Amino acid sequence: MPGSDSNWMQTLTGAKIRITTPGADTDNRLTIIDFIEPANSAPPVFTRHEFIEVFCVIQGTLCFQFLDEPACQLSAGEQITCPSYKPHSFWNQTASRVHIQLVCSPAGLDQFFVESDALLQSLTNANDNADTERQRLRTRYGLEHVGKPPPRIKL
Repeated sequence: MPGSDSNWMQTLTGAKIRITTPGADTDNRLTIIDFIEPANSAPPVFTRHEFIEVFCVIQGTLCFQFLDEPACQLSAGEQITCPSYKPHSFWNQTASRVHIQLVCSPAGLDQFFVESDALLQSLTNANDNADTERQRLRTRYGLEHVGKPPPRIKL
């Protein structure tokens, strides 16, 4: 993984992220995030949100799908832009991790990830409120789940 392991955080879906440009440095107009999607990750539910998100694949092959559209694969050097409120899902169905750089405008996803990491560190397996706490966090940052996970695609 690029950089020091001490700067990496865990996401609610099991990926690792590192904030390289926090929103605080851009008057909350933009954030840039290094994102490592683990090997053989499952497609998450379709999600929509207020911010624009650009997925730039640095290493590996990323599967990406907009709701009600065919899935596609992005290889290193390729990118896709996700407009505000357009439901989408992404995953890695290869045996190697995928390194992505996320560019988001306006900022806010960076703070969602900071709070997600803190939440994950505070939860225990015995915590009956884990799902409720995760949902509250998503709601506070405007991340709305709007469809079931897409099927994996043939590579």
